[in-house]
Amino acid sequence: MDEEEMITELSAMAEWNNFAASLVMQYRSKGDLSQKQWDAAERTILNVQAKALFRKEMSRTVDVSRIKDLLETAKVKKPVFRAAELAFSLAPLHGKNAGAVYVKRGPDYQGKIMEGQFIPVGSCQSDTADAVVRVASDPRGQAVQHGRETGRCSCCGRELTDPVSIEMGIGPVCVANWGL
Repeated sequence: MDEEEMITELSAMAEWNNFAASLVMQYRSKGDLSQKQWDAAERTILNVQAKALFRKEMSRTVDVSRIKDLLETAKVKKPVFRAAELAFSLAPLHGKNAGAVYVKRGPDYQGKIMEGQFIPVGSCQSDTADAVVRVASDPRGQAVQHGRETGRCSCCGRELTDPVSIEMGIGPVCVANWGL
């Protein structure tokens, strides 16, 4: 990649990447960068391209309407639906991700589902995208499986002690609150 191409790439990143912006400003004010700066610029560009490729490979088209309906109609304050080692929750209504469904695995944020597309973060585990699609296609079935495998309610996360609740994957209170 020649200097002009690198500056063009860095300029495209300058709006959201402070380091790229500083390199572009340096180049424009002095007309050149040091060799270390050129090397850092190249690494930055390659890193951003690798992350974009990862996101593209990991993203999936997914109909999240069934999960979203569950979350929106649940009679609880902050609903979280659990299945396939994942936790799904709604993004706040008044924010840049309004309308999205957030996806976590344990405490780790994996990405979001927005406008029919799962958008992973760079630290997303490799099997998360496929699990998202699996849960979205059959939330009820995945909730049952989750309850049987973990002994925990798919809706509130509490331990299930009743054999019928374990078989259903959901406790009796959550069945009423979630309409499952």
